[in-house]
Amino acid sequence: MSHMSHIPLRRALMAVAALGVAAHAATAQSSDQQSAYVALIYTPVAGLPPLPPVTDSLGKSGVSLLGRVGHTSRDGGALTLTSYALGVEIPRGRMRLGATLGYLSASCGFEWQGSNDCAGDIMIGGSARGLITSMPLGQSEAPSNGKKAASSSSNQGKLIVGFDGSVGYSPRQGETAIAAAANMPTGLALQSGSVRIMPFLTPGVAYGRLGNIAYEGEDEAPTSHGAITFVIGGGVGLQFGTSGIGANVGFQRVLKGYGGATQLGVGMTWNGVTAAR
Repeated sequence: MSHMSHIPLRRALMAVAALGVAAHAATAQSSDQQSAYVALIYTPVAGLPPLPPVTDSLGKSGVSLLGRVGHTSRDGGALTLTSYALGVEIPRGRMRLGATLGYLSASCGFEWQGSNDCAGDIMIGGSARGLITSMPLGQSEAPSNGKKAASSSSNQGKLIVGFDGSVGYSPRQGETAIAAAANMPTGLALQSGSVRIMPFLTPGVAYGRLGNIAYEGEDEAPTSHGAITFVIGGGVGLQFGTSGIGANVGFQRVLKGYGGATQLGVGMTWNGVTAAR
């Protein structure tokens, strides 16, 4: 009887030990996830609203100038982050290569005082965007009685699928945030008169890492933490005829186990070559 009573006790002790190991693993994972989240939103990779996918017409144009503003609010406004950035894109073959310089400002309530999350810093980034495919949403009617097939209407919509690779860096008050992402922006290019309207989504996978950071409750010296995570963004892009001027509104969210916030933002683009063609 005594032997039988020891079996449940040993099982209980083993269960407690297993829970302790799992709790430690969860803590490590949450530190990596939190670091990835912070690194991504403090760099242009996820700290700015996404851009619509590259279209065939964009591929034929020249240098573009971009301006974007993003805003994130956490914990009911206890921490608000606002990012401002200017960028440039140049065509290289079938890709558009870009560079971004920005600044992230932060304001916080009492509970965030003294945290690096409440400090702003510069951020820089690079990108490569391209068109994967462009397919018409409808097809012309088949020719009848020997008549020639009607040409596609200029107002016909298109499904646009692109590729967007980006990297980012911020000193972040000595914590050194680095990030990278690969996205597949997908949109519908719809024509309304001289205005092109493009609703789009940008699912992707990203990596973020913070260096020289120590989390409360962890018995370790400041070190690096990072993780791979998923991101999702989207919005609506506008292109105003041949003026070379475009605009977009959108959202961006880094998907993590808990917490986090959705960023909202706006952007403007200008392409001088488009106006001349």
